Amino acid sequence: MPDLSRADAPLIGVTVELLDAPYYEGRRRLQLFADYLPCLRAAGAVPVLLPTDGPPDEVGRWLDVLDGLLLTGGDDPDLRRLGGPAPDERCKPVPPEQQRANLELVRSACQRRLPMFGVCLGMQMMGLARGAPFCQHLPEAGAHLKGILHPVEAAAGSLLATLVGRAPVEVASFHHQALDGPGDGLRVTASAPDGVVEAVEIPDHPFALGVQWHPERLPDSAATKALFSGFAAAAESYRRDRR
Repeated sequence: MPDLSRADAPLIGVTVELLDAPYYEGRRRLQLFADYLPCLRAAGAVPVLLPTDGPPDEVGRWLDVLDGLLLTGGDDPDLRRLGGPAPDERCKPVPPEQQRANLELVRSACQRRLPMFGVCLGMQMMGLARGAPFCQHLPEAGAHLKGILHPVEAAAGSLLATLVGRAPVEVASFHHQALDGPGDGLRVTASAPDGVVEAVEIPDHPFALGVQWHPERLPDSAATKALFSGFAAAAESYRRDRR
């Protein structure tokens, strides 16, 4: 395992879900499935958890000291806050604070050219921050829920292809929503066999990649290791340049 105690190990901010009524009982709380953290540490990065219950003003303070941003998965975006329609009855919208924080993180990371890796909801936030069209419930949602395995194939010339190659990669899906196309400045770089958008990236950014699947759920996969290693390397380069 890499030496995470070294002074130049990159610091990666990891977003944390906010759980609140009406979808969760009990006291308001923060949650993170821990699967992401061993993947980051194995790649030589140090994770720092980012609460998403505060004002957007906190975002700049976080990014001043971070070398990369991991936007994790979660529940569903609320399109009403972006001028869109009301949630589908099968949706579980995230609290407004969490959505605001995630969107501000994406925008600020783009401005700073900070390495950014979005997973599932994280990828969706990358798209929504840039005006991407969105599908609230996929026609074939059952083919993407509960860890269903399916192949994706990276587009030629993409960052994703550089990391995982062009051969089909088996991934695990846990979602019923997806981007319905690219947003401003985004490129779709992988799709599922049924056409669902599975990866997007910002071509003129050093490392801005979103994947719809959950690579952390298959930590021993060569593709997962390549994704997190490439992300950590970009964060280390950012840290070196910033210093």
